[in-house]
Amino acid sequence: MIEQTSLSFGDYCIVSCGMLHPEMTHLVESGFLNSKHLYFTPPGLHALPEKLEQHLLSRLTQARESFPDHKIIVVYGKKCYISSDEPLKRVDSILEAAGQGIIRVQGEYGYDMLAGFEDRQRISGGRQGKILWFTPGWLKSWKTIYQRYFRWDEADANANFPGYYDKIIVLDSLNLEAVYTTQRVEEILELFDWTGLEVEFHAITLKRFKGLLMDALSQTVR
Repeated sequence: MIEQTSLSFGDYCIVSCGMLHPEMTHLVESGFLNSKHLYFTPPGLHALPEKLEQHLLSRLTQARESFPDHKIIVVYGKKCYISSDEPLKRVDSILEAAGQGIIRVQGEYGYDMLAGFEDRQRISGGRQGKILWFTPGWLKSWKTIYQRYFRWDEADANANFPGYYDKIIVLDSLNLEAVYTTQRVEEILELFDWTGLEVEFHAITLKRFKGLLMDALSQTVR
C-alpha cells in the first residue's frame, strides 16, 4: 500500500458508508483526512440493497452538483451490495453506472478495510470465518440492522448466531474498550444477551485503512 504523504485529500470529495463514520471522523480530527467535502450514507444499508443503491447514488449526485470539478473517492466494500434479485451486481457496478471520476477504496467489506484477511486470521487464531466482526459503528447500529432492517426477533437471533459464530470481535481502533467495559457495560450485556455471543475487543491501528485511502487517492492523480 502507498505510504506517500505528499498527496492531499483537500481537493477530493469522499462518499463513505456511515458504518465507518467513527473511523473517518477520527481521521479528519487527527488531520489525516483534510477533505472538506465528506458525505455519509446511513449505516447498515447492506441489509437493504435497494436502499443502499438509492442512498449511494444520492450522495454521489450531491457531491457532483456541489463540487462538479472534484473527483470522488468512495469508501465502500466490494461486497457490501449483494442482492438475490441481481446476483452479479456489486458496489462497483453501481459506481461504473454513475459515471467517470469515481475511485473506490479497495476492500471486501468495511471491516476488511480495517483488518485484512491475514490480520483477521491472526486475531481469531485461524477461525476468521467463525467470528462476527464488529467495528465501533456496528456497536452503535446493530439493533437497527438486525431488528429494524432484517426484522429479527430473539428466536431469529438464536437461530443465526450461536453455533455458527464463536464470538463477536470488535476491531477497536479508537480505544473504546475501556469505555464500553466500564461506562457502557449494559450495552455489551444487551448485545451478549441478544446474540448469545461473547463480545471481545481487539485493539488495532488504522494503518491499513489509511494505506487503502492513500492508494485510492494515488489512483485519482494518475
